[in-house]
Amino acid sequence: MADPRSALLVWVLITCSVATLASGCRSTGPLLRSEHFDFVTTGLFSEPCKDSDAIKQARREERRARRGYESNAAAGECSLPDLDAMVLAFMAIQEADEARGVPGDTIAEVRERGFSIFSDSKRRIRRPNTRVLYGNDALGAVGMGVAPPPLQRPEDIKAYTDFMGQLYAEEYVEKDVMRVTDRYCLNNRETLDTGDERTFSILWRAGHVIKRVVKGGPVHNPKRERAFLLCPGSFITDTLGSTLKSYAPVK
Repeated sequence: MADPRSALLVWVLITCSVATLASGCRSTGPLLRSEHFDFVTTGLFSEPCKDSDAIKQARREERRARRGYESNAAAGECSLPDLDAMVLAFMAIQEADEARGVPGDTIAEVRERGFSIFSDSKRRIRRPNTRVLYGNDALGAVGMGVAPPPLQRPEDIKAYTDFMGQLYAEEYVEKDVMRVTDRYCLNNRETLDTGDERTFSILWRAGHVIKRVVKGGPVHNPKRERAFLLCPGSFITDTLGSTLKSYAPVK
């Protein structure tokens, strides 16, 4: 005796196939759904994970792939960047203000606020997702660009070279973005990017902070694309074919 559940599946698939030809058969829910995590962190400011086990595991795998080895995630630990704490510490960094007599934080004072490109006291292990920049690149990190003036006299060239040589910047990149993609049967493709993406840049001149900039912020980016997308046809046709074969009379 045939399984009544198989008969119901055949009825649903045939009904949908006929409706597709007749009126478009719009799906009432996603037929295909995928989730992708883009996780980048310096590891400076962190907090324990509060997400589901599946999300934790996905982010662990992202970290393992980026670092090239199995870290403490393999032991079941999980942490995510605490961007609220990081922003507060970053905004507490003092920029130079000549009018008020503020010299700006030194590199050592910035380190005390929690920002460092090395994870060990001997400065041998570089933190991931950090950059060190000099000269024009350092200026560009905080949105400042200085075109060199016409330099002809040797003393002008030396003054400009000395000025550029005093510029030093660091960048810290934090990214924790999840993309959810839903594909509908006929003509919709919906994606939703959520999370946080920020780049923290600090510029020093002669050892004192003259500018700090944080770029980016919370991400909430829903999109809908209208296009004719192929349904997961092989799944439907293979399932329908194998089910119908089970109902074929045995000769």
